[in-house]
Amino acid sequence: MNDWSSLQQSLWTMDALETRFKDISFRAEAFDLPFHVYRQYSDDCDEEDSPLYLFDSRFVEKTGGDMGKEYTPFPFFGEDLFALLGKERPNYRWLIAGPARSGSTFHKDPNGTSAWNAVLCGRKGWVMFPPEICPPGVYTNEDESEVTSPLSIPEWFLTYFDHAWNTYGPSAKDPELRGKMVVGVCERGEVVYVPSGWWHLVVNLDESVAVTQNFVSENELTNVIRFMRDKPDQLSGFKGSLTPSTIYERFTRALRENAPGTYAKAVDALERTSPSVKRESVWDKVVSTSADDSALVDGDAGGGFSFGFEFDEGDDEDEEFDDTMNL
Repeated sequence: MNDWSSLQQSLWTMDALETRFKDISFRAEAFDLPFHVYRQYSDDCDEEDSPLYLFDSRFVEKTGGDMGKEYTPFPFFGEDLFALLGKERPNYRWLIAGPARSGSTFHKDPNGTSAWNAVLCGRKGWVMFPPEICPPGVYTNEDESEVTSPLSIPEWFLTYFDHAWNTYGPSAKDPELRGKMVVGVCERGEVVYVPSGWWHLVVNLDESVAVTQNFVSENELTNVIRFMRDKPDQLSGFKGSLTPSTIYERFTRALRENAPGTYAKAVDALERTSPSVKRESVWDKVVSTSADDSALVDGDAGGGFSFGFEFDEGDDEDEEFDDTMNL
């Protein structure tokens, strides 16, 4: 991130964004608001438990491409194979901003993708669980097509955090569950990697601005193909003429034509493994490769936040963390 002008020149603070893009409308949950209107709301929502969260997938287009030039995706995570779909690829990058206490309740990122999330100002708190551990207070049906989290973020911390930490934290009694819950704080200039299929809750501890991208590299390709094949009704965000029933064939055809070796390895792994078999992820590589990487990697419901791409038809643990959550 040393070459990101968004960070090094502080171009993505709330003040700077308001100055540069005050009249441009950005998506804040169910609303499209000019940035200066959202900023005013953000400054005046001290009494709200779960303030509106700005989460916009078209921020680059809306700013004439300017914001897309002010950060660079991390090459370490590999290429995004969804790029093979060209204009039909799903939404993949988001500007995220909001006051303290805003954030997202527990969810898994769509379409089996992984993600990285980089903080440009402020601090963000994270709580994460691996795919097989449904967070306490979250309820799903068998295939996870329906997810219910009937609590706001503060309510989850007050009601479930202690139980979750005792059950899945580093001092949990059951060795099979010990360490399954990951809690951390991401500061300005730091990055969090979210592996494919992981549950995560995110809360702004201060007024914060971040950028995130979802991607499909070779590491999670098997998971994505399995998701497309087995859960077409849960696919979202693909553009153009693609529909849930045609995405699998369109994507696998693009892989066969443009990345046949990568596709063959993914299919072989799909045939040899069950969904429960653990494959090496980017996270595993981060841990085993270097503890000194320049980017720090730490490790729906009450608040009204939901994270799905939706089909686009055209345009368009530390004490610091615990103390902050004592709202």
